[in-house]
Amino acid sequence: MKRKQAIFTGILALVMITIWNSWLFMDWKIKNAPGSSVWLDSPNNVSNSVSRPEAQLWKDIKRTIVWENPSGGFEPQFAPSVLNAEGSRVELPGVGFLLSSGLRNEGDEEEVTEFLLLPGDGGVAWCCGLTPIPNHEFSVLVQCPDSPFLTARIDPQSPGFFVNVKGTLRLQKENSINSLYTLDDVEIQFIDIEDVLPPNVMNLCLNQPMAR
Repeated sequence: MKRKQAIFTGILALVMITIWNSWLFMDWKIKNAPGSSVWLDSPNNVSNSVSRPEAQLWKDIKRTIVWENPSGGFEPQFAPSVLNAEGSRVELPGVGFLLSSGLRNEGDEEEVTEFLLLPGDGGVAWCCGLTPIPNHEFSVLVQCPDSPFLTARIDPQSPGFFVNVKGTLRLQKENSINSLYTLDDVEIQFIDIEDVLPPNVMNLCLNQPMAR
């Protein structure tokens, strides 16, 4: 009986925290939506804030359809706007995740030369910190060997980091499923998690606030 009560209490607590987080996000998004009175008087209306609506390019990228062919390869069907953006400079705010292939030692420090960029809306799970959703259809490989940054810039307790990336868009149209999109010749701006999450959002696994 005690075990059943403990399980029920745990499930109830999980449901309550989930409802609490959902309410916080909805309330925060409404107050910070562009055009609202709160937003107009807040620092969130600066041009580089990720609290603005999702970038149109992310929305277009999510419309990509990948067709598998009998030979084991694939043929992606990109939205016209994505095809038109190939080879041009674009800007994508999102969540970055380190790749083992993108790390190199430079003296006593470790540098990042490439990482995976995902949209914060729909590409990342938030329940237990930041977790990438494995979907190659909107995974962007950011290559920065000429402008690397130290891993010390990233919070060691979080697998993801918020950035705004400007770079030249390249499309992978056949054979390799690793990454359909690449950004090179990039400029990277780091964004503090405090500017992205509303206060008091809980990490359900650790039972503590996600933002410090």
